[in-house]
Amino acid sequence: MSPRVSVGLPVYNGENFVAEAIQSILNQDFEDFELIITDNASTDETEEICRRFTVRDHRIRYVRNDHNLGAATNYNRAFDLSLGEFFKWSAHDDFLSQNFLREAVRVLEQDPEAVIAYGKLEYVDENSELIPRVGDRDPNVSVRERIFPDMTDMAASKRFRMLVDAGGSDNAMFGIMRRSALAKTSLHRKYYMSDRALLVEMAMLGKFVRVPGIVLYNRDHPGRSTKLDNKLARSVWINPAIRNDRCFEHWSLLLHQIEIAYHYRGRAPLHSTLFYLACWACRPFRIGCYILEMIGVVSPSMRRVLGRKAWIIVNAVRGRVEDHTAKFGGQGPAY
Repeated sequence: MSPRVSVGLPVYNGENFVAEAIQSILNQDFEDFELIITDNASTDETEEICRRFTVRDHRIRYVRNDHNLGAATNYNRAFDLSLGEFFKWSAHDDFLSQNFLREAVRVLEQDPEAVIAYGKLEYVDENSELIPRVGDRDPNVSVRERIFPDMTDMAASKRFRMLVDAGGSDNAMFGIMRRSALAKTSLHRKYYMSDRALLVEMAMLGKFVRVPGIVLYNRDHPGRSTKLDNKLARSVWINPAIRNDRCFEHWSLLLHQIEIAYHYRGRAPLHSTLFYLACWACRPFRIGCYILEMIGVVSPSMRRVLGRKAWIIVNAVRGRVEDHTAKFGGQGPAY
């Protein structure tokens, strides 16, 4: 019989944290699940660690790729091998509260319009110690928690605009998803940030529900993909076939979102999605990203130099904005 939930755990050279990630899944108080580990031809002790767990628990399937397929294909492979009614991706360096599967499945069973059930995001360090927040503000980490408003009776076009503007959400991306909805999407594509478009597409198919009391512990450490500040390194992580740093992350994301808007035009009228995308793409930051990627076609070195200078300026501006906001009790001035 098929399990109720499938958990896909893609991993590459994850010997440092993968055992804790697996154990947190096995410790769930919901038992009707399978764990599919897709090992992207790791060269460290990952295989040995995972195989030891398979001997202990029949619910674990360990699948080792012959070569490194890249993160996008490896994530998709975990889904392709799954059998459950509900599906969850689990990063090798994260872990879960014990009630995560049970409570998320309960919400999805009760609400057929929900396609993702997600929880709170807590940040931990390399030693699994909580990284404290200052008030309601996130600590200095490389991802941010995204909490969405109640999407009940919210039009698909509004959900589309909300997810485009959110720029991704780790707690939603690693929530529990309705398999029938996820199977309709293009899954992960071979460009960095394609997970953002995947969430946009899922929002076209249904609503996201935040589940109180469940926690995704997100580990912030130097080796994680979100810490890669080199465009080529990020692209190769997604797709090892990349051979140069003439990479078009931002252009690919824009075009992918346009494709989603057109594909789901029956759910959300094009005038409500494409016009918003045009406004979104014309924001100064995004225009700068598109220009830099075009410059990179002619001179990757010039793009890197200009990109570093732009990043310094952006961070300086953000710092001033944060300081200014703090003076107004965290709410910001009323302009």
